[in-house]
Amino acid sequence: MRATFNTTFFIQRTRCNSEGKAPILCRLTVNKETIHISTKQYVLPDHWDSTTYRTTAQTKEEKVINRALDEMQGAIQRHYYDLQGAGEVISAGKIKMRLCSTDEKANMSIGKLFDLFITDYEQLVLTQDYGHESFFRYKVCKDRVMHFISMNYKTSDLPLTSIDKRFLDKLYLYLRTERGLNNNTAVKFLHRFSSVYKMARDNGWVNGDPFKLQHLHLDKVDRSYLTQTELNKVMEKEFETQRLEQVRDVFIFCCFTGLPYIDAKKLTNQHLKVWSDGSLWLTLHRQKTKVPVNVKLLPIALEILDKYKDSIASHGGKLLPVLSNQKCNEYLKEMAAVCGINKDITFHSARHTFATTVTLENGVPIESVSKMLGHTNVKTTQLYARITDTKVSNDMDVLQENLQGVFDKPLTQSVKSRKKVAQAKEIVQLAQQLGVAL
Repeated sequence: MRATFNTTFFIQRTRCNSEGKAPILCRLTVNKETIHISTKQYVLPDHWDSTTYRTTAQTKEEKVINRALDEMQGAIQRHYYDLQGAGEVISAGKIKMRLCSTDEKANMSIGKLFDLFITDYEQLVLTQDYGHESFFRYKVCKDRVMHFISMNYKTSDLPLTSIDKRFLDKLYLYLRTERGLNNNTAVKFLHRFSSVYKMARDNGWVNGDPFKLQHLHLDKVDRSYLTQTELNKVMEKEFETQRLEQVRDVFIFCCFTGLPYIDAKKLTNQHLKVWSDGSLWLTLHRQKTKVPVNVKLLPIALEILDKYKDSIASHGGKLLPVLSNQKCNEYLKEMAAVCGINKDITFHSARHTFATTVTLENGVPIESVSKMLGHTNVKTTQLYARITDTKVSNDMDVLQENLQGVFDKPLTQSVKSRKKVAQAKEIVQLAQQLGVAL
């Protein structure tokens, strides 16, 4: 049975705006199903012709309105025939959905895309599914991109179709030169921008992915960690100021638990669990990945918790006096200088120290280290845990001990080799008898 299809336009005379203009609506009918669609156009009621379903075109503005209505009617017809050609069931609602999707695509810009993404992300932050740090980074990402557009294109915004490989290459160059970012920071920035762009791809607002045309890479970074000697030096140091002592204590706590800054900052009594053997454990979910983490508290970590147990109330119920991330990193650099450690120490260095010096060098399997760090695969852990010379030496000592009594027999020699050895002995004996020095 052939579908019935009709499109007309009309005005709502009873809903005039402050200028006395009535909204123009589209009446779409398919198989006796009728729906109304806003045209986003307004006209004075006296300037509407109910026989032609258009304005009287008395002004330039009204002629523009008529062209917009013609384009809308043409778009509706195209969607109708597309559905018909695809053999789909045709409905007024389906045509409206396609039409509105097209309008959204046509009006979407880079700035609007960022606003939509950040608004949705903020809702996830409020539900505590996502962290404030990432939310802040996306806002910074938007500010940088919009400033780049303003500087290079002399406009406040651009349509999404402006994002191509050339646009991204120029953005990367801007980040490296104008913003002074190193390669890794610039690449991570573009990765974040790519996550925002994915929203446009998923909604059908753009086709293709220009980010895949960029061949950027992350440089290998020599991630700082403390050796056993350096760790002891920091732990034994008597600091003149309490602020350095507190930052040192929190840092050392994370060196022996593997916690990142954001998880250490939120620790409360509810994260402490006594296991069946009487040992005390940290039990929590990583803020970043939501992966569950269980870490047994070693004596040094227990000592630090005990040190601050009487001041929990003054820390807002938190177990440790954790300052802002910026202040912590600032004071850690001062701490390293005071201790004579010539390394670029940040709070995250504690996590690398836990993986390398505290656990792996002391025989903890990398699979266990990975689980305590909250990683979902060992490859990520390998970026944190270094195979140091100390680790290799310890492993070889264990191997040497295990091989004792297993491969003690000497190597079997060939007949020719045995004859050669016997001849050498005879020559030595003869030389000794004759008193000749060899």
